[in-house]
Amino acid sequence: MAGGRKPSTMVEAGQQVFMPSVIDKEGVTTPLGITTEEEDSWAVLRAFFARAEETDVIRALIEVWEVDYIGENPSTNLAELKRRPCPICDRNTFWMELAGEEFRGERNPTSGRCYRAECGAWVEPNSVELERIDCGWPSAHWTKRCESFNMGIRGLVEMRGAVDAAGRPRRARLDKEVMRDL
Repeated sequence: MAGGRKPSTMVEAGQQVFMPSVIDKEGVTTPLGITTEEEDSWAVLRAFFARAEETDVIRALIEVWEVDYIGENPSTNLAELKRRPCPICDRNTFWMELAGEEFRGERNPTSGRCYRAECGAWVEPNSVELERIDCGWPSAHWTKRCESFNMGIRGLVEMRGAVDAAGRPRRARLDKEVMRDL
């Protein structure tokens, strides 16, 4: 790999390409590359997240573009991640919040994850009972059943509260606006 580039592959008409990007506080979008594999785009974002606390980036996304597409809406958002305090580790990290409507119109998040290696808290649909949401904190080996994504976030806050009650004082950074949305 010379110059950080993967060997070139031929992209055919109708094939999809993936573009991970980050957006700063001023609304400036910075593409991080274009890949032919979705997993490669996720790897690019995860590598960026390792140093994201040093930046003023507040959102990240992966767009899917169709090659040789003529017309409106040649791309769709595969994933959008927002930077906000994690309910467990309280650090500003990126939460993946997937929704069913490709982020057009009203969003109804169904899953989220803290990408800090030390934490890894998550909220996602149960793989067997699709109408059920689960949340967990891998470091503490805790999981919990929930009724919705928002209740999953609250479940993580409760997990953190149990640790706080055990004698580990912390100051929460979840602001009033985030808590009001839950």
